[in-house]
Amino acid sequence: MHSRILVPIKLKHAPQSDELMAKAVSMARAGGAEIIALTVVPEISDNLKVLPEDSLPDLQKFVDGQETSGVTIKSVVRTGQPHRAIPRAAAEFKCDLIVMNSHNPRIRDYVIGSTAGHVVMHAECDVLVVRQKT
Repeated sequence: MHSRILVPIKLKHAPQSDELMAKAVSMARAGGAEIIALTVVPEISDNLKVLPEDSLPDLQKFVDGQETSGVTIKSVVRTGQPHRAIPRAAAEFKCDLIVMNSHNPRIRDYVIGSTAGHVVMHAECDVLVVRQKT
């Protein structure tokens, strides 16, 4: 059983993350776990007027659009590179599971690796990778 589940959401691909959130919510309900919905943004945006916390309403809108009754969900924003920020956030919030999307690998992923691959190798907790349908 898991007590706290981290669910990284890339806001640009939020519409494709409904299945991901549904799986995480189902697992949270079964085990009485809390979900931490996370989005990771660059430390400095291309538009210098945009602050990291400006992404929080978009993340919350995505979460609010999901069927999450009976599950406590906290939305958080962190800065940095996702492959590093996700394991860091999991440790910070003492998560015992990360549920995240992964796309079909492209040629560059075989050379430099994917975000999901890096998280699987470096997270201190279990990681469930959900294959994103394209």
